[in-house]
Amino acid sequence: MKQPVLCVWSSSSPNGRRNLVFGLDTQTWGFKDYDPQYAARSRWVLFGHDHTNGSPRVEASIWQKGSLDLVLCEFTTPLYRGHAPHWPDEVESGTVIYPHRIGLTPVAWLAGVDAGPGGVLGEASDALRKAAIKNRGVRVELDIAPLLHAMGVTTSGESLTPDLSRTAGSPRPSFPPVRGRRGAGRSHDPEFNKVIEEHAVDLATKHMKDKHGWPEVEPLGKPYDLVCRKPSGAEKHVEVKGTSGAGADVEYTPKEVLHFRSCPHGADLIVVRDIVVDRSQRPYVATGGELLHVEDYRAPAEDLQATGWLGRVSGWNQGKAEAAIQHPRVPEVLPEEPPPAIR
Repeated sequence: MKQPVLCVWSSSSPNGRRNLVFGLDTQTWGFKDYDPQYAARSRWVLFGHDHTNGSPRVEASIWQKGSLDLVLCEFTTPLYRGHAPHWPDEVESGTVIYPHRIGLTPVAWLAGVDAGPGGVLGEASDALRKAAIKNRGVRVELDIAPLLHAMGVTTSGESLTPDLSRTAGSPRPSFPPVRGRRGAGRSHDPEFNKVIEEHAVDLATKHMKDKHGWPEVEPLGKPYDLVCRKPSGAEKHVEVKGTSGAGADVEYTPKEVLHFRSCPHGADLIVVRDIVVDRSQRPYVATGGELLHVEDYRAPAEDLQATGWLGRVSGWNQGKAEAAIQHPRVPEVLPEEPPPAIR
């Protein structure tokens, strides 16, 4: 059965390598220009890089004689317009270079894949070549099963959903280490991490009070962030995650997973994505964000990647998110465009 795949070519330049690693680590990808293909519902995102020819901008006959490296991801968050500088080059310039963003879950990596017509790539091979030439994503319909098999991915159901608990962990390309950061929109800057977390908790607190009628919301920290109480004795626990990226996946500790599964009061998950951090002033100031509230979250075992307790976040693709507060105007390299309609 064929499924829609968005094929993306990643540049071999130092900045291209750095952005690919950072995008995989933060489960977020972005494009400079809007294309209806990005808004169309796809099942997979396939990154190609390092063709043996050197340059991917060649005729099909030359391309097919070589091989390339791949990273396969699930397409987990529909296209949205980002306001937060996220990738290293965006943070360095203080601008939003890739405003048209999607969320993804990295599944597997494979090197030396035959680009010829008889290989596991099928139509995706030429789609990756065209993506490199056009410098934009190219969407194709592909029988993904042979590629999943070649990558050793365990799946379930007719939809071939990867079982993250039986994968080797978040895949990383094999090229030499590149300077970058890991985690959900995190950096090695403790102040950045702290202001992201505090802003997400502040928005979640306001959300639980104003939208869900909990008069008492107390920050706790561990093993969950908020405890909500009512005079009647009712109680609710909330785990909060913040990111400058897409919020497609979040990182858990084993204790957080256990609490989600065993909390007698019901444990909710709140994710705040696309948080803007102004590093030009001290202390840093965080603003903006889009909030997703998943009630009675259970952290399904099949959603948790074995390495790092990384799990999918459902709900973004169901229209359940809401603007937390108005975003500030952020300079962009490209003129402002209206956000595409997502169906």
